[in-house]
Amino acid sequence: MMRVLFILWLTVLPAVVLPERPFPPACGSPVFSRRIVGGTDAAEGAWPWQASILYNRSPVCGGSLISDQWVLSAAHCFSSSSSPSLYRVYLGVHKLDVPNSNALLANVDSLVIHPQYTGPGSSGDIALVHLSRPITYTQYIRPVCIPSASMVFPPGSSCYVTGWGRTKSDELLASPKTLQQLMLPLISRESCDQMYHIGSGTRASVAIIKSDQICAGYQAGQRDACTGDSGGPLVCKINGYWYQAGIVSWGDDCALPNRPGVYTLVSSYESWINLYIINSFSSSSSSPSLGASVLLLVVSLMLHS
Repeated sequence: MMRVLFILWLTVLPAVVLPERPFPPACGSPVFSRRIVGGTDAAEGAWPWQASILYNRSPVCGGSLISDQWVLSAAHCFSSSSSPSLYRVYLGVHKLDVPNSNALLANVDSLVIHPQYTGPGSSGDIALVHLSRPITYTQYIRPVCIPSASMVFPPGSSCYVTGWGRTKSDELLASPKTLQQLMLPLISRESCDQMYHIGSGTRASVAIIKSDQICAGYQAGQRDACTGDSGGPLVCKINGYWYQAGIVSWGDDCALPNRPGVYTLVSSYESWINLYIINSFSSSSSSPSLGASVLLLVVSLMLHS
């Protein structure tokens, strides 16, 4: 049955013409790998997916490049306005205050805010930013890998959070505002939830950390993402590639004891992310028969199984 259906797909439908785009480099593989561990300046090009989200020309949040036309960020980053024309995305930038020929400022033509997001601490703190045109990958601008829904990030794993946010709750990043990196261990959702119940007044039976969230940091505090890092990536290296485990979402102030950073768990939204990326790619295809061709191929594979 498999062979019959596959031959039908090849002979009856017109030839598929894929869009003329360069094949993307492997995700999660920076050209420049030198890093400084411990919450200090990142080397230029070390995190080539890092993006800065600008609102009315001012940096407000971080983000991560996940394809040549999509940037991943947090839903709460767009609470000021849902108008795409007010936002721009800065890619390939290292020092926000220093002009850089390796950087690219991209316009935004649409925003996709997850409908489950209702406010700080809620589920669904994730958003997709669609750039007005595809960008060209360079040594300084490359995508991060998106984990599958089944991918597990064990507690204790050493991961990195990056951004241009505050270095303390009351201290802005000093000029020239060099991209910062911080290595943090992952914390299980259960342990994190227990920490957040300490002194909260919330009943132990009521979950504070949601099932689509992950935590990273230390029970003693002292090291953490902070205001301005929101929407940026928390990445972990698996089998030689960097995967985005989390999106900077919320926390109780910055670096307080028993209040580690809380991140949106990206693997919980793999199908939601892919829905928009795949649809965007298909709609840009020059072949009207591409969708039908892929559908028949999927059907044939299902029947064979």
